[in-house]
Amino acid sequence: MKSTKEALHQTVETLSDEEARHILELTRHMRRGKRDSLTLRRLAHDPTFHVPRTGVSTFRAVKAVEGKGIPASRLLGQERR
Repeated sequence: MKSTKEALHQTVETLSDEEARHILELTRHMRRGKRDSLTLRRLAHDPTFHVPRTGVSTFRAVKAVEGKGIPASRLLGQERR
């Protein structure tokens, strides 16, 4: 039985350059430990979008605004009854 590395090596030999580039990108991603989504990585190569490389934090939490009076959803429900 072949080892995992031997099987991977034989599989890589049959890949196209484009497929090999994707596999290399995947292994680099795994070694860095980043958790970028596949969609984010795909969009990073699309000139339409600008995806920052590093140092970007998530959005800060914002407290929801509390309005006065009866919520519109409740009014709409009463109106339909």
